[in-house]
Amino acid sequence: MRTSRRPSTPTNTVNLNHFRLFLKVAERGNISAAANELGMNQPALSRFISRLEEELDTPLFDRHPRGVAPNAFGRILLHYAQSIEAELRGARRHIESAGQDEVLVGAGYVWLHGPLARALVSLQARFPDIRISVVAGVPYRLHAQLARGDLDMVLGPTTLAEVYSETLDAQPLMQLDLAVLVRPGHPWADGRVCTVPDLAELRWVLPEATLIRRYFDQVFEAHGIVPPHPHVSVDDFSCALEIAAQSDLAIMASTAALQGRLAHQLVRVPCPEIEMFRTSGVTLRRGEQPHPVCVALMAECRRLIADPDTPWQPPEAGAGHL
Repeated sequence: MRTSRRPSTPTNTVNLNHFRLFLKVAERGNISAAANELGMNQPALSRFISRLEEELDTPLFDRHPRGVAPNAFGRILLHYAQSIEAELRGARRHIESAGQDEVLVGAGYVWLHGPLARALVSLQARFPDIRISVVAGVPYRLHAQLARGDLDMVLGPTTLAEVYSETLDAQPLMQLDLAVLVRPGHPWADGRVCTVPDLAELRWVLPEATLIRRYFDQVFEAHGIVPPHPHVSVDDFSCALEIAAQSDLAIMASTAALQGRLAHQLVRVPCPEIEMFRTSGVTLRRGEQPHPVCVALMAECRRLIADPDTPWQPPEAGAGHL
């Protein structure tokens, strides 16, 4: 049985198609599933993986009953394959835009309704010949798009960059608090101080596929309580806020999300056991020179956030950080 060792210089050339097929197997973790998505049969893809390992003179995957996972050498190749794929996607976007310089920025709810909008107002006059497109979405999807090369930067939680630690780099720009919010007429909007067991009695509206939803579960699990199922689950954070503002459902969110009329439609339920901060900022692809617009946008956001009169400065909280 062949053992993993440092690869020698390959005798042939690994081409772009090799990277594409290798990436799909690494992402899916299962050769059959990858073959199905690629429109290939499983034996053909298995032979390709074997030939690639022979070409590089080292195994690239650890085999297990449920599929495969990149080993140490496979993870090295995965890093470069992802970078090449991201560069090709960026080049394809540029070509498809007929050569027009375009920057794609992914952003979560707080950024869309806060620093980003004001920063873009300042920047658009400085870069009149560059098209800036903003893509709204939940953080998990935006960071995946950035890693694939479909976006140039993402403004949102910085902890998600750890999921793509070989591909993405994050720079924290601000801290957002995490709090329980209800409408002013809610029975619990009377200033009472609550504990986590108290919160289990509430009915909730929660956004799916977000870090907030994960934090919500962690808060209850840390106190040995089964997390309550939300009464309403939605895939859009702004919709979740609107539902909480017009019903007796509670939501877990940052008070920085309370912009405009929402600032008067939702109030905080004091709960010292969950008062915490989470970092948010800009995430870029590792090893790439950011577009000048991205650099300028990051600097303008930092300037706006540093202003003590902005609503993006979280209130003092008594607990730790996330």
